[in-house]
Amino acid sequence: MNVADTLRGLLRRWYVTVPGLVLAFALAVATYVMVPPVYQRTATQLLMPGEGTVPPGATNPYLYLGGLTQAADIVVRVMQSNEVLGPVAEKHPDAELKVARDSQVSGPAIQITVTASSDAAAASALDALVDQTGVVLERLQTQQKVTPDDQMRVATLTEDTQSTLQQKNRLVLAAAVGFAAVLLTLVVASMVDGLIRRARRSGRGGVRKRATAIAAEDVDESAVEVDADDVTPDAVVADAERADVPVTAAAAPDTETGSASKAADEASLDEVAEADLDGFDPSAEEEDGDETTDDADRPRVGRLSR
Repeated sequence: MNVADTLRGLLRRWYVTVPGLVLAFALAVATYVMVPPVYQRTATQLLMPGEGTVPPGATNPYLYLGGLTQAADIVVRVMQSNEVLGPVAEKHPDAELKVARDSQVSGPAIQITVTASSDAAAASALDALVDQTGVVLERLQTQQKVTPDDQMRVATLTEDTQSTLQQKNRLVLAAAVGFAAVLLTLVVASMVDGLIRRARRSGRGGVRKRATAIAAEDVDESAVEVDADDVTPDAVVADAERADVPVTAAAAPDTETGSASKAADEASLDEVAEADLDGFDPSAEEEDGDETTDDADRPRVGRLSR
């Protein structure tokens, strides 16, 4: 089956295709409405060198960021731990928190991204994480007994004051639901078309078989009727002559011929009876009876002698 046949089948089953497409559109719209949008905020922080690590008289600390990349990786690793993200996640269970190195910056930049179901939740979670970065960095340096002048500090470069509305998730989910519904509609319509066409072919085949059987029965009945019409007295006589049988015996349907044959049979029987009476001799019969009696007695004598 090619594409053209499939399209023709869908057009033939429009009563399945059209409602299915309408239902698919309705499901996609409902999914888009039911799935709420999300709000996203980001912040970017930069590690700065301590005042004691900058050469005396230097007024531009950004020129001395080369050795802070490894420190930024350590801070990110600690920020990703459950110890830091856990409390913030408990306060904002519907928020998605992400802390990573900023891939677009070659320096020690840290990017914090918060995605929540509301603008207020996104702002609150972002503020909490921004504050935690400075706390984590100070704790790590204090544990290593770094002097306050040499300790690194965190500078916030950017922090969103308004959330960005993210529609990607709901659009993707709505499109997936609509596509699945359309695909299901096409499959069902194709199956219905195939079943109906198969049933029609089977019905036509059955009708043809019945018509052929009826035609054969009509032919047989007509042949039997023709054979019955061919059975006539003349035909019987002709068959009897070919079989060397007397016509009087073969032509049973003729009433006069049948009566004549019956009278001839009775006359022959009378002649046989008279011949038997003429040859009958009572004395011979008695002699035959005596012989029979003697023959019957002999076995008895024999048995007694034994």
